[in-house]
Amino acid sequence: MIKIFAAPLNYDLDKLYAHDAGEILIGVDKGAVYAQKHGLTLDYVLGDFDSITDSEFDTLKDHAGSIERFKVRKDKTDSDLAITKALSLDKDASITVYGGVGSRLDHTYGNLLMLRRGNITMITDNQMARILKPGIHEVNHGYEYISFFALGEVKKLVLKDFSFELNGYDLSEDDPLCISNKGNGTVSFEQGRLLMIASNDA
Repeated sequence: MIKIFAAPLNYDLDKLYAHDAGEILIGVDKGAVYAQKHGLTLDYVLGDFDSITDSEFDTLKDHAGSIERFKVRKDKTDSDLAITKALSLDKDASITVYGGVGSRLDHTYGNLLMLRRGNITMITDNQMARILKPGIHEVNHGYEYISFFALGEVKKLVLKDFSFELNGYDLSEDDPLCISNKGNGTVSFEQGRLLMIASNDA
């Protein structure tokens, strides 16, 4: 399992983070400082570090297993660098990104696109997003709302035990039918990919 601590810092690590044996921890810029202040020892730290002080950077250097500094003017966002790093370590790993969803819609959308790269979950205090592949999925999310969006044509979508159920529905990319559902349940489908977003009103 690989865990990435990114910005914005709209997540409470005391509530959301739990240690897992064998985990790899990656800190990204300001997210690295936040994680380090919560007592976490980071295996990798990377970013352009344009949002932290020199003193904070020196502290990271003293406590991180490895640190990579990139130019501010670059072709990849810090989140992209971190996910690319995680996948280079283990392309099949379960990856959790803390942060990544904030007031910048362009950054949020870009980060959601990167969920397609692997088994990646993005989480904050009020949002959680991941992509589901064809099959059967038990969903227990802990948020107020749960929504599903098609990536490509999703065939024979079944939502069971949620507030609004479906049975064998074909969901297209431009169809917002599955927004603002509630509760936990079982999701299954035969084709396509499904973006699942759980959220609270904040």
